[in-house]
Amino acid sequence: MLLHENQVRLTARERDILCRLTGVDPHYVTTRAELKDWADRYLDALPEDSPEIRVLKDLIRRHLPF
Repeated sequence: MLLHENQVRLTARERDILCRLTGVDPHYVTTRAELKDWADRYLDALPEDSPEIRVLKDLIRRHLPF
């Protein structure tokens, strides 16, 4: 992830991992606010998520630079 002031650029690998985890490609995320909105929308644990997916989503959420 590349950061410059309010700008965010996810690497292809990061986008792929987030897409596989949530089913939604964060290709449009270009600012910290958009990243926070995307995380709020798609990184919430769902009832059908396995315990491992819940832990991964929580871990990623805690380490994103909002």
